[in-house]
Amino acid sequence: MRLLINKKDLALLLEQKRDYIGNRVAVDTVIAGISFLLSAFTASYNDIFFASSITLKYLFCFISVLYTLKIAKDLIEMHSDSYNHTKLMKDIEDLDMIQHKHSLIVIKRNKNQKASKFLLYYDEEWDCKLFLNCKTTDRNNEQNIISRIAEDFNIDARTINCHYVVSRVQEKYSVSHNEDRVYQHRLYEVSFEKMPELALKEDFVLNNRHYYWMSIADMEKDENIIQKNLEVVDFVKENIL
Repeated sequence: MRLLINKKDLALLLEQKRDYIGNRVAVDTVIAGISFLLSAFTASYNDIFFASSITLKYLFCFISVLYTLKIAKDLIEMHSDSYNHTKLMKDIEDLDMIQHKHSLIVIKRNKNQKASKFLLYYDEEWDCKLFLNCKTTDRNNEQNIISRIAEDFNIDARTINCHYVVSRVQEKYSVSHNEDRVYQHRLYEVSFEKMPELALKEDFVLNNRHYYWMSIADMEKDENIIQKNLEVVDFVKENIL
């Protein structure tokens, strides 16, 4: 998993959690505390300069008691506040500036030709023709893409090939949220062992979704695509052509 974190935000988090990080009481610390306590109470002391033996005994016993109480306090805090590396990792992940993790699905027609066309669909929310896409899953993402394509095109998943190309973190304007957002795009190229017959048309409707075949040159002439999705078009152009 890839994270995009502001250095200042991370420094602030570590400063806030510094009293919890590594605040674990080891067994050897407890044993050392008990040993110190027993030694202080059972040891024999001689007079040193102006300090009598009884004064030294009281002094070391007092120090050993304080040390033992400190260990007991740390033990209580350790169990009452179960902050550990797992929670620290969760806090760090919450700083992630990547707001959307999407997989871009590139399907080419005439894939051996330089002027190949790509399959796009019309997205009503964006009011724009977009590359096929879906949310990236943490596990089995390629299989998830294959399953989605198989369901959308009513074909056998075993006839679909999918392979990962590259990923990139991009900041772009989100039409649906009306603001700039940070995206992590993972680019996948998908091919069919046999192109579905309906998909041979220049544009077609399948399962209430309108699809179009467009070349990169066609996309670059479409003002709506350029305005709303140029970063993605350039991303595909750089890595697929």
